[in-house]
Order: sequence, then structure tokens, then C-alpha cells
Amino acid sequence: MERLFLKVKSNLGPRNGASVFNKCLNGAVCFVLPRVPAKFKELKETDLAKKIIASGVFREQYKKSLAIIFSSLKKSQKKRSPEQFCCGKKSQGLCYPLILRDKVFGFVILCGLKKTLSGDSQDMFAALIDTLVNESRREVELERMNERVKPRAIALSTVHTVHRLMASTLDISELLPRIARLSLQLLRANRCSIKLVDKKRKILLPMATIDLRKKKTRLKKVRIGKYAPGRAVKKEVPVRGENYLASPMIDKEVVGVITLYDKIDGKAFTQFDEEIMKTLSEQAAIAVKNAQLFKEQADLTLSSIRCIARLLEDRPHSVQRAEASSLKLINIMGPKLSMNESEIKMLQYAAMLHDAGQISIPEKVLMKKGELTGREYNIMKTHPLKGSAILSKFKPLKPIVPIILYHHENFNGTGYPKGLKGRDIPLAARVLAVVGDFEAMITKKPYRRALSIENAVREVKKNAGVQFDPHVVKVFCEAIQRKDVRRLLEKELRKT
Repeated sequence: MERLFLKVKSNLGPRNGASVFNKCLNGAVCFVLPRVPAKFKELKETDLAKKIIASGVFREQYKKSLAIIFSSLKKSQKKRSPEQFCCGKKSQGLCYPLILRDKVFGFVILCGLKKTLSGDSQDMFAALIDTLVNESRREVELERMNERVKPRAIALSTVHTVHRLMASTLDISELLPRIARLSLQLLRANRCSIKLVDKKRKILLPMATIDLRKKKTRLKKVRIGKYAPGRAVKKEVPVRGENYLASPMIDKEVVGVITLYDKIDGKAFTQFDEEIMKTLSEQAAIAVKNAQLFKEQADLTLSSIRCIARLLEDRPHSVQRAEASSLKLINIMGPKLSMNESEIKMLQYAAMLHDAGQISIPEKVLMKKGELTGREYNIMKTHPLKGSAILSKFKPLKPIVPIILYHHENFNGTGYPKGLKGRDIPLAARVLAVVGDFEAMITKKPYRRALSIENAVREVKKNAGVQFDPHVVKVFCEAIQRKDVRRLLEKELRKT
């Protein structure tokens, strides 16, 4: 009702209803009052009294006139009908109750009428007021509907945006800052902090913070139950203050909390903001959970790969490999060859397992110091097929099967097992061919000495366009010149 009264009052302002009254009712002045004060003394202290005095409609005895208005308001409220009053010989007035659903929510008071309103004039006035009330009621209803619909519309948009974020990356270190930036944009805040739950220690670990303020806040762990983020996680409900809003991320269980601080416009956080963040947090929880599950699966896959690699290293013919430097080279070369994050990761897995098929090759062939016979060489050439067959049984490693299968193909088509040529060879296999052969050249074998880094690089360059893809060789040569790569290589070679 209060909101409706304010809307009616606004519509009766100087640009709307009041100007109509002034023209049609010979200069009468319109006032609006939300309720009848309990005592006359209260009426004298209201803005209404001050406005009546300022208007000059009662040049004399304004206290007596106010008392008459007060009495008329009481009668109008009781009867729920208009009440005319007289303040002196030359000043007439009217109290008109504003009624909705049989409830009085305010009054329109006309003062300064030169004569009593006739029945027709009262009907016209009542029709005008009723029209204004109905229009005001519709405006209020539309505003309320907008308030209900707007957060839901933003929430739907938020769901779509977070879904796109979920699809864009499963790396939690990239996902969380993106969610923080989205939260800042939606609520126009100055700072967003995302913390994840550490169940064992019962604390919240700061994982991502975007701070637009000049004076930055130091990241710190928060005990569950303490401060706004900790309380939100403990109670599993949003916690809101004037300059902060903490919204828990819940997907069956609480996985973390998004906390926003200091709105850019300086205003307090509202229920509207809370609804939006609740939707965003629910979607963010799903995204975080997916990213955590993906990491767990990736860690499990990596553990399996390391176990297989260790089994291969424990064979009599095996030697210490320069594995860390090979993985670093792939990590540097991948983006320059337009490979995405997943492709680079799979290539690194393939680099760790590219000789898995040798587990089925007889030791006497692998350990032979002299040249291989034609029959022995044919046996050796089967290891990519056997390696890919073994690894294809392990579902998470299926993407690396083509890399393992084709990493011995030559760029000029003279390789094995299929004799593929040029760009018919998968890009990842072409990269592994260069990195794998370089690693083999700088590693000591039972049948030959290791080459120096410089000699191995020269050998790679020499075979560009024959054994190796020239473009991949160019990118490799740029990467191998990096100081961090050289330091890692030298460190690994000292161990061999």
C-alpha cells in the first residue's frame, strides 16, 4: 500500500494531476497524505501542514483551518467517502479517501476552493482520482513484475554464460578467475573472491581473487563458520551485508563460496543481487565439481601412465630418459603449432609411452649392439602397432593411440607402419617424431654413445623434409634455444 500511495502521489505531482485540478477547479491546491495522524499535534508537525502554510491558501487562522482538516480526515476515514469542509467564508475544501480492496491507504486533500463542489464536480473529481489510482496500481504491479522477472532473466543469462565457461575449460585454475570476473560484471562490484572447501582442515582456501580497488586485500585462509564466507558455507545460505555478499556454491554438498565486496556505485547489496548470485553459484558449483572430477581423472590417468613407464624403464635394456625436458619442449611447441590444451596433454602422455610396444619385442633384438637383420628390423617395426593395441584398451588413453601408431612415419613417406607422407601424418605424431628422436639421440643406448645437444640438434635439422616436418623442426629449434630448456636438459643428462 505504501508503494501504491507513493505512486499516486507522484502521479498527482505538478506535471500531472495537480495541474489538472488547478485549471479545472479555479486554482485549488492539492495535497496528499498517507494516513490520518492519531493526534492533531502530529498533523501540525507533518510536511502537509508546512506545505499548506507555504501555499498561502489559508492566510489567517491556519491552525484553526488545520483542525478543521483534521476533523474532516477523521470523518472521511470512518465513512470511507469524500468529506467537504469550510475554512472561513472564502475557502472551501475536500478530503477524498484513496481506497483499494476496501482499505484506505491515503487521502487527497483539496484546499482553496472558492465554492463548495457540486454533485457533478465531485463525481468528475472522484472519477479522475479513481483513474489515477488504477493507473498507479497497474504501474506498481508492472514494477513488481519487472523486479521478479528481471533477476530471473539475468539468472537465465547467467546459467547460459556459466555453461559456456564450463565448456571452454576444465582447468580449475582458469575456470575460477573467469567465474570471478563474471560475478563482478553482473553485480558491478569492486572485488570478488572465490574460496574452495578443504574438508580435512575445515577451512576455505583462497583460489581466485579479482580486485579492482587501488588498495588490494591480502589473500588468506578462512575457517568455516568465521567471517561472511565461512558463515555462508557453514549455514549453506547466502550471507549479505551492506558492502559484502557471500554466496555458497552447492552441488549436493558445499564446494566453496563466492564473495563480492563493495559495489562500484557505493550502494548496498540487495535481495535482487542475492537471487542472481544464488543462481550463478549453483551453476558455478557444477562447473567446479566437473573440473575437480576431471582433475582427479587426469591425475589417475597420469598415475597409470607413470606406472606403465616405470615398468618399461625397469626392463634390462632401458636407460634413464630425458623425460622432463621432452614434456617441457612439447608444452612450448604445442601453442606455436596451434594445438589446444587437451591436444598438448595427450601428446605429453604419448611422449611418456611412445615405446610401450617394445615390451613385446624380444630382449635380444633390443639389446643387440650390431646392425639388425632384415627379420629383426621387421620385428622392431611392429612396436608402434603393438603399443597402440595395448593402450587402446585403456579408455582415457584412446586419443594417444594414433600418435603412438604413427610417430615413426617419415615426412617423405619412407617410415612405418603405414608409409604415410607429409600432412597425412597426424600433427601430434609429427611433433613426437622430432622430440622423441632428439631424446633418443642424447640418451646413451646399449649399442651406441649419446650425442651432444648441439650434434643432436644438427641431426634434426639435417633430416627436416626427409624424416621430419620442416615446420615442426623450425619450432623445435626455437624452443631448444631457450635457457630454461637448456638448463633442464643439462640437469637431466648429468644424471644419466
